[in-house]
Amino acid sequence: METKVLIKRGLHNNIIDAFTSYFDSEKIEYVVADTLDTIEKDITDIIYICDDMNKDEISIKEKIPLIFVSNTKKIIETEDCVINYIVTELVEDNNHYSDVQKEYLFTKGIYHIFLQKVQELLDNKDNYHGMLYDMTQIKLAPYNWIFHFDSISDTYYWLSKKNQSIKEDFVRRAINFCSDKVYDDSLREINYLTEKIMDIKKGRKSMDLFIGTKEELKILKSNYFFRALLKNISSTYHIYLIDKKKLEEKNPSMMEKVLDGICIYDDCIYRDTYEDEISLGYVDCNQEVIEEYQHYFDVLKKEYGYQIRSEGDMDEFLK
Repeated sequence: METKVLIKRGLHNNIIDAFTSYFDSEKIEYVVADTLDTIEKDITDIIYICDDMNKDEISIKEKIPLIFVSNTKKIIETEDCVINYIVTELVEDNNHYSDVQKEYLFTKGIYHIFLQKVQELLDNKDNYHGMLYDMTQIKLAPYNWIFHFDSISDTYYWLSKKNQSIKEDFVRRAINFCSDKVYDDSLREINYLTEKIMDIKKGRKSMDLFIGTKEELKILKSNYFFRALLKNISSTYHIYLIDKKKLEEKNPSMMEKVLDGICIYDDCIYRDTYEDEISLGYVDCNQEVIEEYQHYFDVLKKEYGYQIRSEGDMDEFLK
């Protein structure tokens, strides 16, 4: 019989979003309800979220395995069904998180640990009854809001998904360094760049800064995808070139800050780190970091950027 979970919620907070996100990704059927008054016949498991310890004890009407999630230890005396427990402060987590912060928490942070335990209790391969996981000593907030990827494929997948989710009025901004690792001929890179060009053709707002020596930029000019970007310069897509030698001479600390490249989004930045051969880069969700790199972008564009409006402008810059 396929698993179908009834989630009895308390207050609607982040723990509900964590469950729905996880079950959607795992293709597990679920129903979210405010009470246990009506239980569909195909329900195989119940998750009961209790965020008010003054509630009356649960009256189980069906012999359905139950996971009881509460903020303090509370044992239900019954022989009618299998009940296991998770004690966690997540039931009271009403903090506002950005979408990318939620993604971090649900896939890397405490919610990820919590959901692993939930799945273990749903599977219940060892026939647990009365098992209690106490997670109250695990910090809700992460040490930082930086997360890495497990592979290069995961990196490209995340970037593609993130770019597709950007709001229509948001201007995507990127700081690019010329490198033999940029615009290579890998299938992942080709797919990523093809998506980028299609977005530009659709009128999605974006700006690219390209930092390199004149020699590096001359090589980049002959690249197929870069030439496609040049051809699609418009009122919604802008390109700026920055002389790497000049920037290194005038403002070496800033150049160090933006190596090896940055994508700036509304709720995070993605940073290339070419020395990391496993994932290519990482995501930082700290608000102060986002604002810091928005500032760096504006300074680089205003003080060092040379706007390209046509291929002829690039030829002029490269003289």
